[in-house]
Amino acid sequence: MGGALCLLLVALAGPAFALCQAGKALVDSTTANVANPKGCSRQVDAAEPTKDGMAISLNKRGLVYQSRGELDCALQLLSRAIELKPRVAALFNNRGVVYTLKGETGRAIDDFNEAIRLDPGIAEVYNNMGDALLSKGEVDGAIDSLDRAIGLKADYAKAYNNRAHAYSRKRDLERAIRDYNEAIRFEPDFVEAYYSRGTARLGLGDIAGAFADFDRVIRLEPGLADAYNGRGVALSAKGARDRAIQDYDEAIRLRPDFVEAYYNRGLAFYRLGRFDSAVEDLSAAIRLRPNYPEAFNNRGSVYADEGQFDRAIRDFDEAIRLRPDFAKALQNRASVSARMGNREQAARDPGEAASRQ
Repeated sequence: MGGALCLLLVALAGPAFALCQAGKALVDSTTANVANPKGCSRQVDAAEPTKDGMAISLNKRGLVYQSRGELDCALQLLSRAIELKPRVAALFNNRGVVYTLKGETGRAIDDFNEAIRLDPGIAEVYNNMGDALLSKGEVDGAIDSLDRAIGLKADYAKAYNNRAHAYSRKRDLERAIRDYNEAIRFEPDFVEAYYSRGTARLGLGDIAGAFADFDRVIRLEPGLADAYNGRGVALSAKGARDRAIQDYDEAIRLRPDFVEAYYNRGLAFYRLGRFDSAVEDLSAAIRLRPNYPEAFNNRGSVYADEGQFDRAIRDFDEAIRLRPDFAKALQNRASVSARMGNREQAARDPGEAASRQ
C-alpha cells in the first residue's frame, strides 16, 4: 500500500458537467453492461445522435472501462469524446487519469495542463496533476499543484493525503503527519491516510502512535496485509515479538508472496533466538526478491551466530555485491573474517565501511 495516491475522475452527467466523488458509482447498471473492447464505441454511435449526447456516453463508457482496468479501450473512448467536445476540461482530466494509470506520465501531464487551461477552477485536476508530477519525481511541483487543489477545496481529504505523500518523499515527516491529520479530520475512515501516517510515525520513532494507526486500519479493513505487517513492526519495536510474529503470520496468510513480512518475521525470530525459523523466513524473502541485500546481510548474521562462518561470508559477499556501499555488511564480514583468522580481509573491510558511511 504504502505510497499509493488518490486519483479522481470527473464525470459528465447530462448536458452539464459535474464532479463525481471517488467510490460512488459513475454510471448506472445498464451503461455498465458494455461490449468487449474491440466494439467499445459501437453502441454509442448507434444510440446517441447529437455531439453532446455522444460525448457524454463515450465519457461514461470510458470511465467504466477504466474502472475495470481496460485502459486501452478507455483511452479510445475518451479520445473520441475529446474530438467531439474539445473544450471540456473534464474530458481531458479523465483521459489524463487513464494515461497516469498506463504509466504515460508525460501525456497525462499534457492533458491535465489542458484541463487547467480550459477551466482553472477544478480542484480534482490539480490533485491528479500532483499525482503525475510525484510519479515523475518532481516533488516540489507536485506540492505546488496539491496546494492549488487544497486552495480550491479546503476540505479536500485526498489532496491532503497526496501532499503528505510528497512531504514523506522529502523526508519531512512532521509536515506529512500534519497533512495526514487533516485528511483524517475531513474523512475519518480514510484507511490509506491512517496507514501512511502510521508509517510516518514509525519513521519518527512514535511507536505508540504507529501502533494505534495500524490497529485502526485493521479495524476498518481487516483484510489488508500491509496493516498487519506495519502493526507487527510496531509491536517488534516495543519488544512484543511473539505478538509481532502473529501479525506477520496473518500478513503472509493474506498475501503469501509478501516479501517484507517474511523479512520482518525472520528478524523477529532471530531476536528471539529461533535461528532455524529466522533462516527459513529470510531465505523465503531472498527467493521472492533475489536482489535483497538486507536479507542477505541478516541471514549472514544468523549463520554467523550459529557458527556457520562460510555461509555467513557468502551472504555478506552477496549483500555487498548488490549494494557496494552497504557499511553494515562490510562490518559484519570483517567481524566474521577475524573470527575465521582471515586478518587481511578483517583489516580491509572496516576501512571500506568507514569510507562508505
